[in-house]
Amino acid sequence: MDHRLQHFAGWLLAAGLTTVPAAKVLVVADSTRKQLPSDTLSAGARIYEYIAHPTLQLLTWPMETLVAPTVRTLTYPTQQPIRYFLNENIIDRTRRLFSIGPDNKILIYPTLSLAPGTGSRAGLTLRDRSLFGRDNERLVTSVVYYVNGDYKGRAYLTSRELLGTPFTGKVVAGLVRTKNSSVNQPGTSGFLYYSDTSEYYQAQLQYPLFLGFGVRGSLSLRQSRLSGSPTPSDTLGNFFANRGIGESFLDKAWQVGLTRDTRNNENITLTGDWLKAGWAYHDIGNSHDYKEWKAEYTTYFKLGRERYEITAAEEQRRGNMSMEKFLRKLEYEKLREEIFSRKVVALHFYAAESYEIPGNTMPVYGLQTLGNDTPLRGYTGSRFRDYTVAAVSAEYRFPVLRLMDGIFFDEYGVRGHSWDVIDYLNYKNSWGFGIRVRRPDLFLFRFDVGIHGLSGAAFNLSVNTPY
Repeated sequence: MDHRLQHFAGWLLAAGLTTVPAAKVLVVADSTRKQLPSDTLSAGARIYEYIAHPTLQLLTWPMETLVAPTVRTLTYPTQQPIRYFLNENIIDRTRRLFSIGPDNKILIYPTLSLAPGTGSRAGLTLRDRSLFGRDNERLVTSVVYYVNGDYKGRAYLTSRELLGTPFTGKVVAGLVRTKNSSVNQPGTSGFLYYSDTSEYYQAQLQYPLFLGFGVRGSLSLRQSRLSGSPTPSDTLGNFFANRGIGESFLDKAWQVGLTRDTRNNENITLTGDWLKAGWAYHDIGNSHDYKEWKAEYTTYFKLGRERYEITAAEEQRRGNMSMEKFLRKLEYEKLREEIFSRKVVALHFYAAESYEIPGNTMPVYGLQTLGNDTPLRGYTGSRFRDYTVAAVSAEYRFPVLRLMDGIFFDEYGVRGHSWDVIDYLNYKNSWGFGIRVRRPDLFLFRFDVGIHGLSGAAFNLSVNTPY
């Protein structure tokens, strides 16, 4: 009975996850019937024949006629070049080209990100894995320049086992120069545009507890100069009044938080979870004091007992994935294995809220955000802002080539002035797909296409190589 229930669950899931043209599915089904006469079909096979199979045909037509040709067009040209890069060891040779210093522990490399609007940027990053000759220290310095002339810089130094203690230390310094930042008026289609000239500094200490948990505390300083003016709209003018526009001030923030990291690997995460939650008090003056809390949690599940990564020998045997090979994977005994093995499911949860001290109005950057930088990849930038936001994301990852992964994702977000007034039926949704090219210690590049409803989309191409 347990075996039949497993088949039943497998075929129900197959009905919602598999995409293949109806005419070709019939060919597979016919061949399956020849191998499995009707009098020998199991309960799971009968359910698939009479329920899941017709549903599959109905669902696959738009996917095959719209999505599948696009996916095949995008991925097919990339497979052979990536195979060549891997087989000729070009990635490692390129890494050595950008490496300097003793044992090549210093890496200097360009970065690139292509995105809609003014989100495209290029930059340069320096990473030193042993700044003072100790392997427990990391220095990362980066500068990015945007197509509209904005630029940002950031440098941070981390040290594990600080001064021989269990503490982990981190110091950060950065600057922001943006000329045309946008903020959406909650509940309207209007936007406020402002300029931000800021420098910030942070010192952080973290102490390990147990079961991967840690407690951290930090002090941050941000010197900001905001300029611009609300639009002529009275609604916009009233909402954004006294939010630091046209002022210069120092934001002193005390933060405490809880962390947990049990991921098996930062670049190829198969199992484990990652948690970051914290509370902060912002002492600004000028009637801008506020408090905030944020919580972010991601958990990873590996499906199947097989190793996730594709080996070089396996890739040689597989060759290029053709439609015929794909159709053979839809046979009754292979479909469940294909869906439930060698895959990773990642679930991400995010929530944040800001509180104004009575008699104060927080700066415009203190409002919480939803957009491409939080789990709504179908929208550009920090598209939505409000006092309270929450989001959930599900991601289905699978290996395509030896060091290339494919993903599908679906995300939902809500916002409001408080938890009591959030209209949970008025949510924002984005979904899409993408690829990742990486090595165990290097993330090379990613490409995501995020779609929101039928009215818009956003894409992001990032080239990067962090440790």
